[in-house]
Amino acid sequence: MQKQTTLANNYFKSFLTRLGKIFSNISIFSLILCLCGFLSFVSIIFIFLIGAIAIIFTLGFIFMIAPNFMDSLGNAIKISASLSQFFLNNLYIFASITIICSIISLILLLVDKRQKHTARVILSILVIAVATLIIVVFALGVIS
Repeated sequence: MQKQTTLANNYFKSFLTRLGKIFSNISIFSLILCLCGFLSFVSIIFIFLIGAIAIIFTLGFIFMIAPNFMDSLGNAIKISASLSQFFLNNLYIFASITIICSIISLILLLVDKRQKHTARVILSILVIAVATLIIVVFALGVIS
């Protein structure tokens, strides 16, 4: 009877460790989604620069090759801006998912006494710090 209880206990501990790793991965993905709102503005600038470089390198012949080049460039910038607006509107949701999953991961990985998860623990702490910093920057209105 003791052996079955120990075996079930080991399976449960392994399950909790695996669950901690899954929550760690979810928190990293959510952090990337938080950063997408900020990086979308960079993509708008990048799209504009690519268009300007295409005009300069082709000496304006791009307008003969593609007569609606400026419309296409404007549409690409508009799509990138709407994508950026989506991520920034939902930043608090993504950040809260990031912090909650990271805290759950931190707790589950610290409870495991069989193996040290130093890298995942440090990563969870960094994810919490970065998500908190993103919330503070957004709340202060630096990027709105």
